[in-house]
Amino acid sequence: MTTRIAIYGASGFGREVAWLLEACEGLEPVCFIDDDEAKIGKSLNGLPIVGLSQVGGMFPGVKIVSGIGVPRIREHIVCKAETAGFEFHTIVHPNAQMSRWIEIEEGTVICAGCSLTTNIRLGKQVQINLDCTIGHDVVMGDYTTLAPGVHVSGWVHFGKRVYVGTGAVFINGTEEHPLLIGDDVVIGAGACVTKSIDKGTWGGCRREGSDDDPQITQIPRIEGGIGGKERHTCPDHQEMQRAFSSESAKSAKSVDRFEGWEYPVIEEGKPTKYNWVVQNKDGLRLGDRTDIGAFTYINAKFGVTIEDEVQIGSHCSIYSVSTIDGKEGPVVLKRGCRIGTHSTVMPGVTVGENAVVGAHSFVNGDVEDGGVVAGAPARRIRGQKSEIRDRKWEA
Repeated sequence: MTTRIAIYGASGFGREVAWLLEACEGLEPVCFIDDDEAKIGKSLNGLPIVGLSQVGGMFPGVKIVSGIGVPRIREHIVCKAETAGFEFHTIVHPNAQMSRWIEIEEGTVICAGCSLTTNIRLGKQVQINLDCTIGHDVVMGDYTTLAPGVHVSGWVHFGKRVYVGTGAVFINGTEEHPLLIGDDVVIGAGACVTKSIDKGTWGGCRREGSDDDPQITQIPRIEGGIGGKERHTCPDHQEMQRAFSSESAKSAKSVDRFEGWEYPVIEEGKPTKYNWVVQNKDGLRLGDRTDIGAFTYINAKFGVTIEDEVQIGSHCSIYSVSTIDGKEGPVVLKRGCRIGTHSTVMPGVTVGENAVVGAHSFVNGDVEDGGVVAGAPARRIRGQKSEIRDRKWEA
């Protein structure tokens, strides 16, 4: 029996939910619901846009899925629809991998490429976007949202309405001392969260010129605590230069590491044999002797070019389009550049030949040939020219 689904929110994520539904057996997307009267009566990707008061009469028995990514707005429209008598449906993409020891409440959406391990509890209306990994004993409160490419280690507990930006990483807590993320926290894209954060606190990395401790060398991390002020830290530049010089020397001695390399079979939205995933695969141009780590996600809708001998670490995200802020543009990773693990490259970025991007970086501006950058957003550590050509926007 087919269940008819209306997507509340004629938006970017709403369109992605409609695409997700097409992959789910027994579910049929029939329309979008929107409160904007200017949209009602129009169509979006072949589906009509209707008002909440209309949908019950047009599609008797229809269930609703939220297509709104912002937690507080999602909470508002869910309350409005439930008051009108509608029920919400839970959606899990068939390519998501989950153990049987997971509790999921009504209205949750889990997108393609996600992996959830064991003893995980997901509250009402949680959204887990493309290519996220969730470790053991994680708890997510109602309306929590993970953007694409977020990685959560074990024993992390999220409050309600938490929003986590693209590519953020959470280290593990313990059974006695889980990592606690409070209600309404917003974690910036590319952040590495190492300690608990109280409600309302922004995550991220310190800005250039801050007075934080220069001896901390992790890239980047957030330190903070319940009731305390977080410290945003970046790596010591000399230490980073020594590390990258050492890595360059090792690379020069291992030029045969690609011996026997074969071009991978790439299928739309499915992991390669190396466990990285491409969406809009026709837009990907992949060079020879490339090395892409496991759990990396590439969205090539507006073109992604990866030239010869490029290395990309595990758990990276490469975007030619951002549905959060509408930015789009081709991404070019030039010959011999290296992208560190858990990094995010945003639309329109070019990373130059033999450039190095440090681990956990958020790259929203071009990187010069031979340059070395790190941080969130990425900043120049060294290079052949004056500095990174920073863009005037951030996702």
